[in-house]
Amino acid sequence: MRKPKSINVQKILDNYVNKIFLRFIPSSVTPNQITAVRFILVPVVYALLLQHLYILGLIVFAIAALTDLLDGAMARTRNQITDLGKVIDPIADKLLIITVLLFVGWQYLIIKVFVIYIIFEMIAVLVGFFFAPLIGRPIGANVFGKIKLNLQCLSFGLFILGVIISSHVLVRFSIYVLFIALVFAIFAAIETGRRKARNYFAKHNIDMIYE
Repeated sequence: MRKPKSINVQKILDNYVNKIFLRFIPSSVTPNQITAVRFILVPVVYALLLQHLYILGLIVFAIAALTDLLDGAMARTRNQITDLGKVIDPIADKLLIITVLLFVGWQYLIIKVFVIYIIFEMIAVLVGFFFAPLIGRPIGANVFGKIKLNLQCLSFGLFILGVIISSHVLVRFSIYVLFIALVFAIFAAIETGRRKARNYFAKHNIDMIYE
């Protein structure tokens, strides 16, 4: 059976990341340690933004976002995927994004919606981890979730750039990009629910009526 294109694209991306970045990272370093760096950088990004050090904050944010690319590719290419990694990686992502969203501004409705959505996402990830014996092992991110995260990062980058050069057009456009990211977030949640249901039914030998 032919594999989905998304998997092939993921392998191609992982190979590029491996050639460009991972070959310089010792084998003793684990993906979860890279994820831990992202946790550490979250308050650093927020502190820099509060001090109006926007360029430096954007640079640190970019480094934090890069760790998300590195830990996932490392886990897959080095066969170091763990259930713990499937939980702490999305939590680190969501903390980074929610911190930036809170800085962007609570006055925007889309920010309020996204923050609430992300909080529910984090709760769902933690519930899924602690109730894994009942509902199945944690599952990795899907393509919709990855697109959502990239759009969120793009939105933040455009917002900060708009602030730096005093461009209301860029700031407004960054909010529109966030709207698109929310659409992909909904698709990601639906896909995650579908995969969870499929795994649950398969585990309990229940026929899925919608397949």
